[in-house]
Amino acid sequence: MASQDASEYVWPPAVAGFDMPAPCVDGEGRAEPLMLAFLDARPDHYWIEAFAAEVDEFKALHQLHDVRIDARQLVVTGPAAQLRSVTSDLRDFVHRVSRLSLQRRMRERLAPGSSLGEGENATTNRDVALIARMPGVAAILEAVSRETGMRFVTVAKVSDTRWTACAVYDAIQFGLRAGQDLVLETTICNDIRQHGQTVTFNHASTHPVFSSHPTPALYGFESYIAVPIYRAYGEFFGTLCAVDPQPRQLDTATIQTVESFARAVGVEIERQLCLVDS
Repeated sequence: MASQDASEYVWPPAVAGFDMPAPCVDGEGRAEPLMLAFLDARPDHYWIEAFAAEVDEFKALHQLHDVRIDARQLVVTGPAAQLRSVTSDLRDFVHRVSRLSLQRRMRERLAPGSSLGEGENATTNRDVALIARMPGVAAILEAVSRETGMRFVTVAKVSDTRWTACAVYDAIQFGLRAGQDLVLETTICNDIRQHGQTVTFNHASTHPVFSSHPTPALYGFESYIAVPIYRAYGEFFGTLCAVDPQPRQLDTATIQTVESFARAVGVEIERQLCLVDS
């Protein structure tokens, strides 16, 4: 399967804005307050399935009467005070549903007989197992977390069709485990695969570029660093990546330290692969 450019990828929806029009009249003639949450894309069937699985719990938690999809908006009804206080939680709910929809899409991509193919599955599984047994990889991930203050760190295998976590340090219950995938087109690592440069930002919400980039909002992080990992002769393998839901200040020395860790991982990957091939 050819990789799509990120600009062509159809992202799952996010909340673009809210409105509270005049109360609607229910079946018994009573006026009920409502709020509209406008979505920036039309939900696909993966998103609708994930929404259906999560919406009852959200309604109960926030004491809402109903939350339903109507084309490119969510129609929310309930007490006026609840509606006014739920906007931030509703944004988070939409991001959660979008992440779950991506997981559903990823499972379908990786199913037997899918377009990714058994050959790529075998290669990816080999690399995940190889990195799992690499001496020192766990210590490197912990060291990156300590140096950056970011509490989720991973070595990811990144190809032109796939992003796979190979080793993970997770102190924030991000929920991604070794061997699991993210949809490639939703990752910043997909861009790094193409341009080969370190990407870092301290505070996505205030950043001139990443404040409007969908990835930080979708996955819920504010600070980020990802460094390309290369094998010998410049062959791209993936990234050493750290994120955190809180802003973090990375200076030049810290960035250079993470880059040195990425080089060390690349050297060890090459050594391990040579042992496998010999």
